[in-house]
Amino acid sequence: IKPQSCMGGNKIVLQCCTHVPEIKKRKKIVCNRGRQRINMNHFLFRAGRLVRAVNPSMLATPPPPTEESGYDVCYLGPNGEDDPELLVYCKDLYEGQRGMVGSWYLTPERHIIEYISAVAISSTIIRALLPKLSRYPDDQVDNLNPPVFIKIPTCIFVSCQLIYKFCGYPGKVLFMFMPCNVLWTMWAFLCFWPNLSAQMMHILYQLIVPYSGLAIAAVATPDTSDLTMWGEVPFFVLMHCALIIYPIYFLSSGVITVLPIIGSNDNIVGNFLKWWALTCACFAFFYFGIATPLSVIYGLNVNYMLHPPPTPGDIISGPNFRLQSTLACAVAFFFFRFLATFAEVCANAFCRVTVYRSKKEA
Repeated sequence: IKPQSCMGGNKIVLQCCTHVPEIKKRKKIVCNRGRQRINMNHFLFRAGRLVRAVNPSMLATPPPPTEESGYDVCYLGPNGEDDPELLVYCKDLYEGQRGMVGSWYLTPERHIIEYISAVAISSTIIRALLPKLSRYPDDQVDNLNPPVFIKIPTCIFVSCQLIYKFCGYPGKVLFMFMPCNVLWTMWAFLCFWPNLSAQMMHILYQLIVPYSGLAIAAVATPDTSDLTMWGEVPFFVLMHCALIIYPIYFLSSGVITVLPIIGSNDNIVGNFLKWWALTCACFAFFYFGIATPLSVIYGLNVNYMLHPPPTPGDIISGPNFRLQSTLACAVAFFFFRFLATFAEVCANAFCRVTVYRSKKEA
């Protein structure tokens, strides 16, 4: 081709031809990404079908809290049948069970994504933080043992709660996985588990302090829809008040501290952030990794992991309700640990000032 003939259309043709391999490469990348999306969607669809098959009797949405038609349905047939003879009607359930009925409010695919993400992230945080926690001196383990006047009410509260759960509707014992009942389990470990190491007791105390804020929330906005047995409502209030009083006593008496252990290299901020992150990670791992699968298997809304809790104005709702709840819990844990840290810093400062003044006057 002569140079003169290249100055016009031929030049454009040659330039296009030089970009043909790049265009093909881009098309190939786009096609590969499209295939990956298709494969991922196909995997989620297949996995979602398997998850739904675990409990096909749950409805797509939770039943109304009170009877509306006289024939409100709470569960489908054993294999997801909508045959009227196989349906489980809400009016036929045990008293108090209706409000705890689970549903496929979230799609099985969404459950899979959140399960994998939450368990992977939380377990990574837990594994990363545990070796970095300051060690509590083993020779001071006796200082962490709860006194008798804590052990006796703990035994009574845990025993009564187990009686209420085992004597209630089928599956009610699963609600021992509710946060405040888990707190009682942690207190029972501290009181009665033999040869518990000082470090394990230290970790349990550090988790209990921020988790106790959930007891305040339970008292402030109680959900007593399934508390139908004799004395169960006043017992609910009493045991939650005890969960609030316990950590206040242990902190005010100096048995435990939320500040860095004397002799460790941690500062207050670093110590605070490590324990706060561990608190959030343990909470997420337990409720996404353990409570949610149990909820799906038994068709019960344990800790509101299958559909949202009743909130004023439905502020927690929609497909992201569990992420909203997780964020709300993380903020609550931050606030209550900060409150405990601030109170202890102020108390220590007051004590130092008092000692200084007494020495000065002497």
